[in-house]
Amino acid sequence: MSMNLRPHRRFARTAIPAAAVILAVIISGLVLGVSAGWTAVEMDVLRHVNAVHTAPLDAVALGLDWLFSPAVGAALVLLAALSVLVATRRPGAAIHFLLVVLIPTVGADVIKLLVHRARPDIPSLPHILLLEPGGLSYPSGHTSLAACFLVGIVIVTAGHRRHPFVMGAAAIVVLAAAASRVYVGVHYPSDVAASIVYSVAAVALVNAVWRLSLSHWSERRSDLHAGSVYGGITDGRRE
Repeated sequence: MSMNLRPHRRFARTAIPAAAVILAVIISGLVLGVSAGWTAVEMDVLRHVNAVHTAPLDAVALGLDWLFSPAVGAALVLLAALSVLVATRRPGAAIHFLLVVLIPTVGADVIKLLVHRARPDIPSLPHILLLEPGGLSYPSGHTSLAACFLVGIVIVTAGHRRHPFVMGAAAIVVLAAAASRVYVGVHYPSDVAASIVYSVAAVALVNAVWRLSLSHWSERRSDLHAGSVYGGITDGRRE
């Protein structure tokens, strides 16, 4: 039977631009990591942003820091996957959600190790909310987790009547999480911007791979079914 090329074309339309964006994020990080002048400019921005603080903003920033920390974030992802399973009664939907969130999140950590950009000079900030000694800065892990998680939610709720509301709420939370990392001074603006761009591209890439895999599986099942039917007809004629 002839291969249906439409899924492959659809995959290429998403995968190639997404892979190019991810590569651009990596290259940008490598350049930023050795650009002392640009880092100094971003450090000045951090000091100005960090100096404008209020108790409510501090509470929001610390709350988002807790919500998208590795342990709490992992629990949040698992709870959401369970909710998808209960709502759809389809294990595949829950697995799909887990893959589009977890693979890009792990990928962000890999990019961190590859770029190896040091964190901002937190002790020099006028208003220290968090002390995270050491560690790597590019991209922001909290922002990547937030973006991957919420883009995953947007994907699994596609077609729902409240999907536009979900998209809007997701965008607001992601931007708030990104801004909070700059506000508390643990990441440069370019770290969080790269996290959002990378996460959207990486989730799109994993989602495209998932859809292509489903297409192959569906095509294979159709071929097997057609073969069994054809074999039954042939056997009947022989009898």
